Amino acid sequence: MKEKVFAQVYSMIRTFPEGLVDALHYFSEVGYDGVELVGNNTDGLSIEEFVKLLQELNLKVYSIHSVNEKDDIVLAKALGVQYLAASFSPDPITREDIIKECEALNKKGEALAKEGIKVCIHNHADEFRFVKGEEGQTRIYDLLLEHTDPRYVGFELDVGWAARAGVDSIRYIKNNPGRFPLIHVKECCQAGQCPEDMEHFPKRIFNDGRLKKTEDGVPILTEEMEHELYESRNWNRGLGTGIIDWKALTEAGDAQGCIAYINEREYYHYNGSDGTNRSCVKLDYDYLRSL
Repeated sequence: MKEKVFAQVYSMIRTFPEGLVDALHYFSEVGYDGVELVGNNTDGLSIEEFVKLLQELNLKVYSIHSVNEKDDIVLAKALGVQYLAASFSPDPITREDIIKECEALNKKGEALAKEGIKVCIHNHADEFRFVKGEEGQTRIYDLLLEHTDPRYVGFELDVGWAARAGVDSIRYIKNNPGRFPLIHVKECCQAGQCPEDMEHFPKRIFNDGRLKKTEDGVPILTEEMEHELYESRNWNRGLGTGIIDWKALTEAGDAQGCIAYINEREYYHYNGSDGTNRSCVKLDYDYLRSL
């Protein structure tokens, strides 16, 4: 784990733009080797000031979870970032549709390669759904691996969401060497038992008439809805307390070239934690360093 223990800043600040500077100071204080950023958020600092801060805190940045690609590229180039990560949730999920999406990803990756950047697909549980008409045989993720060009498209495997979907991340890593430069570290205490368990944003929260949006289309969640969304992540527990074999997983990841294990926390309340983001960030860091 030498120089590979990273943190996704979402674990501390979620998607709020404020608080990033304080979070970076805390990640550095704990001992993390680096962070993964969300979009082009610099918490109000100029790009030059932001680059200097990261250098002073001795935090490496290999990847940005892309939100607004054009602006993200500007920050990525200033930081020397190698990967822009983005989620992939196709609908419908026929073989033909997915292959078309893969062709688009290859073109996008080829264009980004001219900027010195590689596309990296970040998964939730959706990508492990079965392809329509091929239930029990072929998963969306299988087609993504098969039909994307390794020169331009990599994968940031979120092993927590994969475990929630009931799949074996270690098998995917071993069977596709070199495709996983980044691995999202996230514990899972139980595989999902029904489609709703796999949802990133549970439909019961967003489709019951309560959801309002700003003029720009940004969801406005009530405190009650925020709580429901948070509680839907209670399958995410402290590293080493769930169903993932972390020793075997990191051995497989190292063997195929993973450069960063990026800790991301969805849920803070579990035995051993005081229920705060800082507590979980530190506990997960200690576990990763022990591997």
